[in-house]
Amino acid sequence: MNNRWQGTYASKILAERGISAWSTMADEFERTLPKLTAEVEACLSAAPWGSDAEGEAFRAAHFSGGGGPNDMLEQCGRLAKEIIDAGDRVRTAIDNTRQTDADIRHDLATGLVREV
Repeated sequence: MNNRWQGTYASKILAERGISAWSTMADEFERTLPKLTAEVEACLSAAPWGSDAEGEAFRAAHFSGGGGPNDMLEQCGRLAKEIIDAGDRVRTAIDNTRQTDADIRHDLATGLVREV
């Protein structure tokens, strides 16, 4: 039985399509997020829960001690940056994988290495 390493294949065309779609989504996300965040902040600033006892209880329950809407907005900003930056990291990983595969294929073809 021949157990020779057969390599991998990462289609450059398919990878580019995927990265392009990711970049389009990330660009749209980066463009719309500030507006959406500002809308949420404006709604929070309006304090629609009121200032009576029930409103104060609501505010205390949802805005004190961390984990409230302001923390959510900060986390959203951090996640947005990771989403936007991921396209370049994935592109680099795919390019590195394709180059490594080509190098291994070349080494095996020229007898520079052999499988064990």
